[in-house]
Amino acid sequence: MKNFVALLFLAGVTLCTAATANAQALKVTVPFDFVVNGKTLPAATYTIRDTLPNDTTDLAFIGDHRGLLFRATEIDDTVTGTKLVFHHIGDEYFLSDVVTPRGKLHFPASRKATQRAQGADTPSVTIVAANQ
Repeated sequence: MKNFVALLFLAGVTLCTAATANAQALKVTVPFDFVVNGKTLPAATYTIRDTLPNDTTDLAFIGDHRGLLFRATEIDDTVTGTKLVFHHIGDEYFLSDVVTPRGKLHFPASRKATQRAQGADTPSVTIVAANQ
């Protein structure tokens, strides 16, 4: 039942975003597991899109027959492009920013990322380019 509800929700999000003329989805292959807002996502090819036409902070990550929603805390419309920016701390990657044609959406560091950063060397930045 839980899977059915999740699938129904994902189908609704997909239909809502597909109906939006201005919706610009990014397709990106992330070659490593990564953490966003405290949730670990596996290495996969993801389609990243707005969840609703007028919602500028929520993004849907759809990949490998599952989808998850994440909320950005900041938007900078002066930075545009098509890429994902990760902080590599220890042996983990943490999503920091999703740069889209409409702006850069910033995702806050999770508690886990903050704790790891305190005991590690300076985190490196990894950028994964996205296709539109």
